[in-house]
This record gives sequence, C-alpha cells and structure tokens, in this order.
Amino acid sequence: MAQGKRFLPEIHDLHPGMADRLDRLIAVFPEPARAHIAYSVVPNWHGQHPLSSDLSFAERVSALPGEKVLHGWTHTKGPDLLNWVLYGHENRSEFQGLSRGDTEERLDLGLAMFAEAGLARPGWFCAPRWMSSPSLDTTLKARGFRGVLARDRVKVFGAGQPPLPPLNFDEGARSWKIGPGRVLRQRLIAKLLKEMRPFRFVLHPDDLDHPKTFAQIERTMARLLAAGWTPIGLDEAITAP
Repeated sequence: MAQGKRFLPEIHDLHPGMADRLDRLIAVFPEPARAHIAYSVVPNWHGQHPLSSDLSFAERVSALPGEKVLHGWTHTKGPDLLNWVLYGHENRSEFQGLSRGDTEERLDLGLAMFAEAGLARPGWFCAPRWMSSPSLDTTLKARGFRGVLARDRVKVFGAGQPPLPPLNFDEGARSWKIGPGRVLRQRLIAKLLKEMRPFRFVLHPDDLDHPKTFAQIERTMARLLAAGWTPIGLDEAITAP
C-alpha cells in the first residue's frame, strides 16, 4: 500500500441534481490531483435523480479522468426520526442491515443504471455512509468488483485491507453539529499531518453549503500542498510500497 505523505482525492454523491456543484468541488484539488479523483456516483439519488434522466451529465462524469465508484442505488433508506434529529434529513445509510436479497437487488439496479447511462462497469464500491450489509462483500465479489472503499480502509478482495482513513467534512445539516464537528476535525487534521500517513480527502456536495467548513477544506488543502503532500489514485494507494 502507499506510504508517506500521500492523499487520495475523493468526491462523493455525484448525481444529476448536483451538476452545478461538480466543477467547484473538483477545483478544490490542484491540477495534478484531478486525474486521480475517485468519484462515488449514486445511480438514482433518492429515487429522484436517475443518471438515465440526464445523459449529458452522465457523459460528463464518464469523461472525467479518475475512478468511477458505485455508491449505492439511491443512498437512502427513507424517512427516519433519529436521523432527522441528528442530521436534518432521512436515513442515508442505505445498505445498513439489508437482507441478502435487498443487497443484491440494489446492487443490480445500480449496475444496470450505470450501463443505461453509458458509464463503464465499476470495479469499486463505496457503501453510503460506509455502512454495509452482512452479505455485501460476498455479493460484490460475485459480481466481479475489485473491492470496497470502507470506513477506515480499502478492502481489496483477495489481496488485503490497507488502512486508508477518510478526512470527511460532512456533518449533516444541523448547525449544532457542524460547528463542534469542525473543531474536532481540526484535531484529526493535525494528527494526519503529524503522522504523515496516507489518507483520503473526501468532499461532498453539501460541503458547499457551509462557508466555514469550506474554508477549512481550502485551508487544509493549502497546508498539504505547502508541506509537500502528493495526490495518488486508487490503484497507487493500494499497490505502492
């Protein structure tokens, strides 16, 4: 696996409804990093934004350099009181606790939508909120996936699980969580920079809704570049010595 001052750039939750945000998210990363971005694509965001409904967006995503990762089917399990209280929205842990049948169905729907929209068959999967079902890995292997971008590592089927923790800026929509989350994240950023071990720099479309959080994102990227950190792609992250 990769060692030293390296980071894997990621952008999550790509779907037609966030098309006007994509360029700004990509621009966070310096030019040398943009060919290495791992894009987590949701085929049918909340059942309202199927890729097949906007083929121009799908073509744009397909043409982007970097890995296209399957990121669930709809990214939601529907309304949920606890999630509304904590995050200000529905339960987005789509695969958490799913049965084998539901897991298979959602994966197959996602793969079919990728094909219908003209995207190449993905080799990697990232579960929404990094929450998986008991049968997820077995089901992915049966469909030829190479592995999973998991919560704190990358699972490479048949080849190991190199640690690669995410630096994530998404706290949901509740202001009482966003501010404290930013403070706690600053400690994580300091730890990552001090340890000089590879990690994933993860952006979400909703990051753009919180100016102080987005300022933290830009400051952190500037610090990485000033300190000589190098962007790497997914293949390099799991194979480099």
